[in-house]
Amino acid sequence: MVTQDLKITGMHCVDCAHKVEAALKTVPGVEQARVHYLKRQAHVTGTDLVVDQLMTAVRAAGYDATAV
Repeated sequence: MVTQDLKITGMHCVDCAHKVEAALKTVPGVEQARVHYLKRQAHVTGTDLVVDQLMTAVRAAGYDATAV
């Protein structure tokens, strides 16, 4: 099991966090994604996680991400 934390920018509400979480869950290998709106962070757990794929999914949802 591997974990990756991301800093998320561009979220304005809880619904934004839900969109980011849903986008992250579509990435192959992701088993769990939790997005904390107030902290502006995502915590992703899974197998063979590729950071670029995670960030691409977040950007496709309309937000920006950087690896922490």
